[in-house]
Amino acid sequence: MRTYSRREFLVMGGVLAASAALAACRPSAPEVSDAPEAGVDEPSPAPPETVTVVATSQMNIQLWDGSIERAKERLPHINLVTTQTGMPGGWSGYADQIITQIAGGEQLDVIMIAVEGIPLLGAKNVLRELDSFIEVDQEALEIIDDTHPLLLEMLQWDDKQLEIPFSWNNMVLYYNTRIFEEKGVDPPKDWDWGDFQQACRAIADVKGEADDLYAYSFWGSGMFGMCSWYFCNDTSPLTDDWRESNMLDPRVAETLQFLADLILKEKVAPHPEGWDEWANFHAGHLAMRTCGRWCIGGSLEEDFHEYDIAYQPYNAGPFRTVAGTDGWGIATMSRYPDQAWEVVKLLSGEEASLDMVALGGNIPTLRSVAERPEFMGVGPANTALFYESLDYAKTVVSPPNFNIIEPLLNRHYQTIWSGERTVQEAVQAAHEELQAEMELLDW
Repeated sequence: MRTYSRREFLVMGGVLAASAALAACRPSAPEVSDAPEAGVDEPSPAPPETVTVVATSQMNIQLWDGSIERAKERLPHINLVTTQTGMPGGWSGYADQIITQIAGGEQLDVIMIAVEGIPLLGAKNVLRELDSFIEVDQEALEIIDDTHPLLLEMLQWDDKQLEIPFSWNNMVLYYNTRIFEEKGVDPPKDWDWGDFQQACRAIADVKGEADDLYAYSFWGSGMFGMCSWYFCNDTSPLTDDWRESNMLDPRVAETLQFLADLILKEKVAPHPEGWDEWANFHAGHLAMRTCGRWCIGGSLEEDFHEYDIAYQPYNAGPFRTVAGTDGWGIATMSRYPDQAWEVVKLLSGEEASLDMVALGGNIPTLRSVAERPEFMGVGPANTALFYESLDYAKTVVSPPNFNIIEPLLNRHYQTIWSGERTVQEAVQAAHEELQAEMELLDW
């Protein structure tokens, strides 16, 4: 995928073409009451000697300790305060909490949110456009130059850059190298679904006892986790423009049936609900799982190193992984956007990225950091696959009503894994409910 230079970025007015889906979205969601009109930049009032800037993210709050110290040294006129917003229900729940905090009058100047929440917060005018800051800021342009264009596109809304990417994730196949060796199964490489199924049968040893060995475990819910399987079969729960349900595509049912069979027929995968995937993988009761790089953190905590990663098995189409990124943006209600911008750059820079990498966190958006020993040396042997997968990635489905449709789909998926409904019954029911929600949006 092509990388844009600073010159091209400026010629384009600071805008990289957003996907057709995001550019087309015009939901009829109400704006946050205390936010200024979209596109109107109010001048910063004269700040006091020290301005307090509050930044919130979903990440562990200790991750920003280094940034706070750097802010004290480099931004003495700013008192940087970091908070952590929880993620009940994933990104949809996180976005809802951000809206609730703002509506309640909480000070939020700098906000981190992932692509899943950008259309929602963009539609509600929660985030300020950053193009006017970027195009006159050499430091920001260097960050842009060091970032894959796809990641920038993910954080745009209405042809405006709303956030600077900080970290991103894909979904790859984690596998226990010791178990594979003991079972005499070759490590995964360019597997299709048939190869994967054959390996699962050779590995699994499930008798309903404490020492059961499951071949594979998957989330069974969440747009990110489910899209990783849909994309490997050249399909999606929504049409490519994210406007209508795509649940009646035969490949959607094929994907869900394949996963259901792993649980209900082959019995090589556990029911996702209530299954402690993290603990069982490290205890040697699970051979394979799908996850992003953030799962490395748990393995570091457990001093567990008997694993490597590979692309997920695919069935059809060119995409081998789903991708999503988070980033830092400025809240439209911030009283001091200029100071908030200084914080955005600080929190988006190399040093903050290295702080995250050291803890086994997400994949850094800065290519230069992804190529450094600090990143390449933390995690499995095939760590280089993480960043290279961007060239095989497709953006996670993220319409403006993400916070509504993700739990909607999760509810229907659960009826499949439990055997309560057949795949065809669940798909039909999900389609009807999903299509009704999509038609409520003003496109």
